[in-house]
Amino acid sequence: MKRSLLRNVKKSIERYGLLQPGDRVLVAVSGGVDSVVLLEVLDLLREEYRLSLWVAHYDHRLRKTSLRDSLFVYQLARKRGLPYLYGVSLVKEYARREGLSLEMAGRELRYRFFERLRQDLDLDRIALAHQADDLAEEVLLRFLRGAGRRGLAGIPVKREAHIIRPLLFVSRQEILDFARQRGLSWMEDETNRDPRFVRNRVRHLLIPFLEKHFHPRVRKNLQRTALILAEEEELIDEMARKALARVQILQDREVVLKVPLLREYPEALRRRIYWLALSRAGVSLIRVRQVHLQALENLLSGRARGPVPLPGGFRALRGPGVLRITPLFPSPSPEFSLKIYGEGEYLLPSGKLIIRREKAPSQPGLALEKISFPLLVRSRRPGDRLYLPGVGHKKLKKFFLEKKIPPEKRHKIPLVVLNQEIIAIPGYYIHPDYQAQKEALYLLFEEK
Repeated sequence: MKRSLLRNVKKSIERYGLLQPGDRVLVAVSGGVDSVVLLEVLDLLREEYRLSLWVAHYDHRLRKTSLRDSLFVYQLARKRGLPYLYGVSLVKEYARREGLSLEMAGRELRYRFFERLRQDLDLDRIALAHQADDLAEEVLLRFLRGAGRRGLAGIPVKREAHIIRPLLFVSRQEILDFARQRGLSWMEDETNRDPRFVRNRVRHLLIPFLEKHFHPRVRKNLQRTALILAEEEELIDEMARKALARVQILQDREVVLKVPLLREYPEALRRRIYWLALSRAGVSLIRVRQVHLQALENLLSGRARGPVPLPGGFRALRGPGVLRITPLFPSPSPEFSLKIYGEGEYLLPSGKLIIRREKAPSQPGLALEKISFPLLVRSRRPGDRLYLPGVGHKKLKKFFLEKKIPPEKRHKIPLVVLNQEIIAIPGYYIHPDYQAQKEALYLLFEEK
């Protein structure tokens, strides 16, 4: 059984490109048998694929035994010599505040935690322990809730190139047999048998009833249906991505769609475009329902005037020829302040500042003989002014307005300051008293 399960997992890895040699992988481990087997399998494959593994555990604080599970996973990681990463939150309070179910709130916080770790640690993959029975149960649940074809495609084996599910085509029984044969131990979650949860009623009541009275291979048939739909979904998603690239206007803090171009696509494809646009805007897709996509369609057609509320503190607005998806409360502009001591490349929150010496600069630069290091590079502040010949000091806000720099970009532009005077704005301004005639310090800002 060990070789059979490993062989199935390797076939999935190769077929769907789940792993590449040298990948840095975050393994999500709850302590249950599925995630313990996932960790065991990836540990067994670690040398073959040259993997670096991190073990992540998220504590939802929903059960009195949650700390016990956390300590158990810590010991699993320690035994294998792997780094252990622990996250915790009060899911119940978050669900109440956001108006979400416990399951949805926990999933949102859990995925947010994993994604933050991936970015902070520069990891390539997040490995989750969903298996074949989970896939069958999810398809049936979504059917009962009235999902469309995207929902009926179930749980994807790979999402956004970095979320992978290596056990998705392995049954629960195969996982249990493998765990016993390997002598593994795991923690039982008592809530998995609580009939108050719809998923548990589907798992322990509905599917066994269907297998007994309708078809003994209900699980297999549901899995097969999900896989067929998932393959078709990949094609539709690719079409939607190309369409979004055509209709979207690039903005800093919002997604803007061109209405005339959007109307050229059939409604079914527009719904998929909305889905991708919401994701790009930062809306949590876990919360998005058909009613939200229909609200966007109503806004496009004029059946609704808006603004249309969207999950997670976003809204959609209809403007002249455009449809905007924007935060209700835009996040404050990130402030930065950095001392520079010479030539080189400097990373800022909004991009990269390049400073180099040029003998015959093609654009205005700072005269080397007139400046001294360190120079201060910072973001704009209230009351900032700069000096213009024949004009005197002008408000920076007015200068940006005259240069037609949009408001959402102004906080990103670095200001070079010497003796409390703005002496340069890369690409826009050099103080006349510091402008070079020959050899110069050239400033270039590359925005993210």
